[in-house]
Amino acid sequence: MLGMPTALVIAVAPVGDTRRHVVDAVAGAIRKPFGRDVVLAPRMPIPDSAYHPRRRQFLSTALLDGLARLRRPGWERLLGVADVDLFVPDLNFVFGEADPRRGVAVLSVIRLRSGLHEGEDRDRVFERRAAIEAIHELGHTYGLGHCRDPHCVMWFSNTLAETDRKGTAFCPAHAAALRAALRSRR
Repeated sequence: MLGMPTALVIAVAPVGDTRRHVVDAVAGAIRKPFGRDVVLAPRMPIPDSAYHPRRRQFLSTALLDGLARLRRPGWERLLGVADVDLFVPDLNFVFGEADPRRGVAVLSVIRLRSGLHEGEDRDRVFERRAAIEAIHELGHTYGLGHCRDPHCVMWFSNTLAETDRKGTAFCPAHAAALRAALRSRR
């Protein structure tokens, strides 16, 4: 109908063999912080070109290229959820990577299962970590940079301890920047 606003949607795609329940958990976690509807996108196969045999890891930028091709006009953002180890050339690994220009991001959950302690609710800790890193990567797609506040979700995590410490909340400055970015897309 002419004049009706279109829904703003973030799509979430399983990448490779990522299990559906993991993708569903991530999708549920990103609705509130971004105030967007979330839909499940088709599964994206991992491009052969992404695998680096010497490192035994996958180049996250190659996955972003595949996600950019998968992205549809009705999706404001597309987040891929992978269960493989990701890297960029200058780092040993990354939890994820984002491309704000193309509105896509990828998250790896494989390292988020590490370091769980006896007696912890492993599923809850894993899902919280996945939510944190998904929100972080999507924040980048809205133009947010890294934060100097170690409790802000936009802090760059080098370790799981840093991921666990920072949580899912934006600091006041990043929260304001995200609100402005979201308003500009309405």
